[in-house]
Amino acid sequence: MSIEAALKETRIGELRPPEPACVARGATLREALSSMRERRAGCVLACEGDQLIGILTERDILRRVAGEDVSLDSPVTGFMSGGPRTLTADDLLGDVIRLMAEGGYRHIPIVDKAGRIEAIVSIQQIIQFLAELYPAEVLNLPPEPHQYMDSREGG
Repeated sequence: MSIEAALKETRIGELRPPEPACVARGATLREALSSMRERRAGCVLACEGDQLIGILTERDILRRVAGEDVSLDSPVTGFMSGGPRTLTADDLLGDVIRLMAEGGYRHIPIVDKAGRIEAIVSIQQIIQFLAELYPAEVLNLPPEPHQYMDSREGG
């Protein structure tokens, strides 16, 4: 299967994205950070019931928390990005890559048709999926993309 075919035919659900780390709307920044650390996640979703209201990413923490005089007991809603873009498990791999590229995102929440949170897909998972799909191509890449060998190694 070509890379173009993989992007046009592979559904996000086939990546088997994990359930996201979630906190309630009233959670504190401390609780959100603790959830991220426990789940070893790059983000945490803020939810009201099973509905997504926002996302707190590592980038948000670096931009809005690190180096600032911020109480960890502050509400997470003051630091998260509200109304994040979402996709469904039936959307295509190419859709998630395009959305990530357009928005500069590293994580995309996956919801069902009713908007309930199902999973989260990360750029790391996409890279791993593609590397497993094309192991020979990935393992045989030169250290520099424009590097070409004049002769065969060992020949």
